Amino acid sequence: MHTLIIPSWYPSTPDDVNGIFFRLQAQALQRSGVKVGVVAPIFRSFRTQAKTAFNPKNYGIRTYIDKDVPTYVYDSMFFFPRIPHIDRKREIAASMKLFRRYVADHGMPDVLHAHCVNSGGIIAYEIHKATGIPYVITEHSTTYARKLIRNWQRPLMYAAAQNAACRLAVSRDFAELLKEEYRGLEWQYVPNILSASFEAPIDLADKPANEDFTFCSVAHLQHKKGYDILLPAFAEAVKAYPNLKLKIGGGGYEEFKLHRLAKDLGLENNVIFEGRLKNEEVLELMYQSDAFVLASRHETFGVVFIEALAQGLPVIATRCGGPETIVNPSNGLLVDVEDQKSLTEALISLYRNRKNISHACCAKTA
Repeated sequence: MHTLIIPSWYPSTPDDVNGIFFRLQAQALQRSGVKVGVVAPIFRSFRTQAKTAFNPKNYGIRTYIDKDVPTYVYDSMFFFPRIPHIDRKREIAASMKLFRRYVADHGMPDVLHAHCVNSGGIIAYEIHKATGIPYVITEHSTTYARKLIRNWQRPLMYAAAQNAACRLAVSRDFAELLKEEYRGLEWQYVPNILSASFEAPIDLADKPANEDFTFCSVAHLQHKKGYDILLPAFAEAVKAYPNLKLKIGGGGYEEFKLHRLAKDLGLENNVIFEGRLKNEEVLELMYQSDAFVLASRHETFGVVFIEALAQGLPVIATRCGGPETIVNPSNGLLVDVEDQKSLTEALISLYRNRKNISHACCAKTA
């Protein structure tokens, strides 16, 4: 089986975590014996380009082998934000060029796997029309729940979804939401996979015993991840238990704002911002922590939750569409979105019952 993966976003550099899950999944499929390639058109807005370290001089086609996975990337920008149809045509033309280059080097794939309808699914549909290759779509995007789909995008997205051989959603609630969005189309629930680096067995005997109780949290520092709710909730918990610590891994456009909020809340000694972390650094952070917390406003699944659970960490999450599939009373606590008071209570409750819930979580994970 020869599978060509078409992601809707993808890492631009080895240290880029944007779309890293798609990269890790491609590598996992390759290790399992599937012949895998990646075709990734990366088009940035002017705003996104201003926030990235990627050099515009490197725009164009890049090809490389990424841990045995042939990867073909086309870097460019959206030059016509007020005329999106032109940029869409440019994106499709670039993708077809990438696809032809890939096929010339590695042969015709048997199936296309698009991650997200917009724009990976649309590109897969265009390739399907030209070649007849069937395609599968796995949807991950929170844009549906956040009401960010534009009217001009809907016909293109519906056609792409309608013509897919199979449509997958990464959580049960998300599958139901997509059935509403795409009337008349069925979506099957298939959860995301766990990265191999997080599958190593846990040796609890080697885990350090700390006087402090450390929560960790890993995500992009942006509004939808809810750190503006988590920090005040954590500040209230610290008033009751000053030995609580919170280590936050990740970077993003709200980083400066959140640093300032933590300082204003008097959390300089309790909250540590770790910055952007590589996969192995996330693993080390979880190993050194006692529990995981993330107060997202929207999640379609939440790979980071299963990563934390695989390390034996109990989890606090929100009922935001994805974690409900993962978190239950045996491994953590769920609170409502933007419910700061309940989040504080969950932090305190998990700390007070840390031995019982941690042992139950570790036993189940092991």
